[in-house]
Amino acid sequence: MHFSGAAIIGLCTDMGVKRIYTLGGFGVGKMVEEPRVLGATTTLELVEEMKDNGVIFSRGEPGSGIVGASGLLLGLGHNKGIEAVCLMGETSGYFIDPNAARKLLMILSKLLDLELDLAKLEEKADQIERITTKLKDIEKMEKEGSFEDLNYIG
Repeated sequence: MHFSGAAIIGLCTDMGVKRIYTLGGFGVGKMVEEPRVLGATTTLELVEEMKDNGVIFSRGEPGSGIVGASGLLLGLGHNKGIEAVCLMGETSGYFIDPNAARKLLMILSKLLDLELDLAKLEEKADQIERITTKLKDIEKMEKEGSFEDLNYIG
């Protein structure tokens, strides 16, 4: 089943929704040690509320704008008088990033006064951390020349 953005906002209007949250990733093209949650909103009042909850608003970020449903629903909601917030977890963009997701969900759960069990997400974050540590070790060994040239396999 496929719904257009206008249909989703129409449904929100019919149900009396006052605020919508959209979620996404903000790929920066490099490894991110401590991900931030960046935001975009439809009102200045929401900017202050989100800042109070740990959301970062940085001029020029995201530089390419918000694409897809996350951005579309902000604009369409605003046109119908619905407050809208987009929360974006900062990520390398190279692979699934449970750290960025965890950070984003922690802020969202605070905003919505929800209690979330993030144990499975924490497990995935640990797995990804081990993988990235191994990749960094291999990269370091290659730079130091202590890693044999394994280009030829005979």
